[in-house]
Amino acid sequence: MKKWKLLIFVFLAIAIIFVFKNKNTYSEKINPINIYRFEQSLFATNNSTIEKDILEWEKQLGTFFESFNYEVLRTNSKQNSYQNQLLDFISHPDMKEAFDSVSQCFADIDFLEKEFATSFAKYKEIFPEKTTPTVITYFSGFNYGVVTNDSILAVGLDYFLGKNSVFYKRLNIPEYLSAKSKKSYILPYSFETIATNEFGVFDNGNDFLSQMIFKGKIMYFLDAVLPNVSTADKLRFSEQELKWCENSEASIWAYFIDNELLFSADIKKFKSYLYDSPFAKGMPKESPGKIAYFMGWKIVKKYMKKNPNISLQELMQNTKSQEILQQSKYKP
Repeated sequence: MKKWKLLIFVFLAIAIIFVFKNKNTYSEKINPINIYRFEQSLFATNNSTIEKDILEWEKQLGTFFESFNYEVLRTNSKQNSYQNQLLDFISHPDMKEAFDSVSQCFADIDFLEKEFATSFAKYKEIFPEKTTPTVITYFSGFNYGVVTNDSILAVGLDYFLGKNSVFYKRLNIPEYLSAKSKKSYILPYSFETIATNEFGVFDNGNDFLSQMIFKGKIMYFLDAVLPNVSTADKLRFSEQELKWCENSEASIWAYFIDNELLFSADIKKFKSYLYDSPFAKGMPKESPGKIAYFMGWKIVKKYMKKNPNISLQELMQNTKSQEILQQSKYKP
């Protein structure tokens, strides 16, 4: 009996060492993410510091700086009046009030830095050849949630103030859109933007099936890089919307088939299934827009389960949507 107790003790000790070793090995791969808070630097500038600040922004933001000037300020830094335009923008009462709200809502973004660090570690583990972008936050003038290029991932914090933000009401933003402004959606939104930037070239089919499969591949990508994020948050659905989709999966598929939507290239017929909308066209009010993300995800998961040797990279580059559907043997 003592011999068996000793063996059990040794086995448990080895198992614990193995677990901690693997945990530490993974931790070593997590590089810290230090988010550059452009909105704070922007609204802190003044007449005496603006020239120095512009040099800093050009260094920190690269080509995104001029994109910001054009898309948000509607100007560029080469204009003689640029400095005055910028100072007028940040001193405008409405802009100052909005910035104050952003500062209050996101006084501390340590949680975001930790979440991005963990997620980019996972991303690099799967795609070691990819470069981790510089992550910044900024004030987008309520125009953009997340934008990216090969070197910058920019998060418009004013896009994530919560559905009850007074600014969304003033701007007459519909409730179904303001509901997408949860902080917990920042990571899924960011990595969907990254996936679209990296693999959008393979989104080359204009029929509904191709579009649905591509959205499903994005969801499968999010599953891989954001394993700790809930399915509802990755879809940017409420829990009630996700539950409705799960309970109605067979009916949704039947609707697509009965209405001959799969091979339709008429975007008007399936637009509400790909983009945010009050509900899915032709379906109950409880249904969410972007329902193609859910259905495409279900198909892609079935396909990958039946093809375990296919890598995520190969999946994202596969443009044969009909083949994916056929091989998935999807039947809700």
